[in-house]
Amino acid sequence: MFERVVYVSRAAPGVDLRSVYDIIRVSHNRNSRFGLTGALIFLDGHFLQLLEGDGFRVRERYAAIAVDPRHTDVVLRQTSRVPRLTFPGEWMALRQADAALQPIQQAFGYVPGFPAERFGGDTLAAFALACCAADGEPADGTQAVG
Repeated sequence: MFERVVYVSRAAPGVDLRSVYDIIRVSHNRNSRFGLTGALIFLDGHFLQLLEGDGFRVRERYAAIAVDPRHTDVVLRQTSRVPRLTFPGEWMALRQADAALQPIQQAFGYVPGFPAERFGGDTLAAFALACCAADGEPADGTQAVG
């Protein structure tokens, strides 16, 4: 069993797409060392992150993420146990606003900031999965072959 956390936050002033690419670069290096995987969705100045792996490592990383000054209003929406990694081999997938995500945003009734009354933990996880599937990642957590 693995642990999963799903949280949302607001990008701090001055955090732009280049900053997000820096976050992903560092995440790839760190997560590969600790066997963590996940996805980071950056839309309208807000983050949605799904992070999975060994429970101790996930909690350790989330504690560091929660105090990172590059974002504010960090709200943990879900902590759960999962039988397999949703993004095996993907240290941290990044998805951002583009044409491929627009139908997914519409299907989920996306509202900037992912308000809690509309986006519980399961819905956020499903949204992240759908966003990654739209970009060629399998939505069922299996690794693509080919």
